[in-house]
Amino acid sequence: MTHLFRRIMGVTATAALALALPACTPPGKAVGDTQEQEPDVAFDGLDRGDVVIGFIGSDQPDFDRIVLQAFDVSGLRTSYLSTDGVDDAQGTAQQGVRDMAERQVAIIVVSRPAITDDTAGGWDDALGDARGAGIPVALLNPVGELPDDTLYAAALTVNDRAMDATPIDDAVMTVIDDLPHEKTMMVSTSVAD
Repeated sequence: MTHLFRRIMGVTATAALALALPACTPPGKAVGDTQEQEPDVAFDGLDRGDVVIGFIGSDQPDFDRIVLQAFDVSGLRTSYLSTDGVDDAQGTAQQGVRDMAERQVAIIVVSRPAITDDTAGGWDDALGDARGAGIPVALLNPVGELPDDTLYAAALTVNDRAMDATPIDDAVMTVIDDLPHEKTMMVSTSVAD
């Protein structure tokens, strides 16, 4: 009798989880880009110490190191996938997005995704997996544009010379906490000494 009870409970829990997953994806919006205004009920967000960023690297490892350092100095942990020197860097990056979605990181940041006619379908699929998992995505210095803006919460452009650029860690936390923000944001990786 206990075996049957456990089995019924397992099936019930699996069905409940399957029904809850679509609720993670807001209709017509990207995950992490759903707030046009401050919510009525205050949410204090995730603590920085609890955040793990899935960071998909680019063809510019020196740039990636600067971004990783900015996250580290600000107390944000990263799980980093380098694509430098890989034959199919875009395919590797897309698979990395899928892997990070399975790990349930707080956000996936994709550095310099090359979005072309040849790669757009792969990016749609990979970012769709992250969206389905309820994980927000930020594109960092994207090369090209995705036509479906429900697949990413923000496009971040690094400009360390701009005085009004948002620190990259603050921009990422804004997306994670689903607070109001622009779809495209100028960010800075400069860190205080």
